[in-house]
Amino acid sequence: MATSLNTRLKNPIKKGSIRKRDKWGKGHYGAARGKRLHNGIDIVAPVGADVFSPINAKVVRLSYPYAKDLSYTGLLLDGIGIHKGYSIKIFYIKPLPNMKGEILTIGEKIGSVQDLTIKYPGITNHIHIEVNLNGIKKNPKLFINKIY
Repeated sequence: MATSLNTRLKNPIKKGSIRKRDKWGKGHYGAARGKRLHNGIDIVAPVGADVFSPINAKVVRLSYPYAKDLSYTGLLLDGIGIHKGYSIKIFYIKPLPNMKGEILTIGEKIGSVQDLTIKYPGITNHIHIEVNLNGIKKNPKLFINKIY
């Protein structure tokens, strides 16, 4: 079965919305990030909130958005079943223990939201999600149900 835009992803944050403009910019796909563009979306989330798997997936590894600051973490998920072909990165979460290699069902809890305001005072706290479909970067908003 070919994966397509018709295969939906779950919003990893209950009632999560895309980060609006704050001191550090905007959270939409393609927003300016200095000399580059934002490769994902930022979903507003309070510190400690539960984060859920947006797809049926295998946890490939822990991810680190900053090479010189390993206190911020995330997960790399590879889609399985109806989500085969998806590769998802989720940053600024504290994953549940021993996640590497776990098989996840869409909507399953994978961790909790970290506090980004420590690193970026004045930022709206959020998680970051990137979507690749069959090796091509995509705008996550096109795939996520109930993004506000």
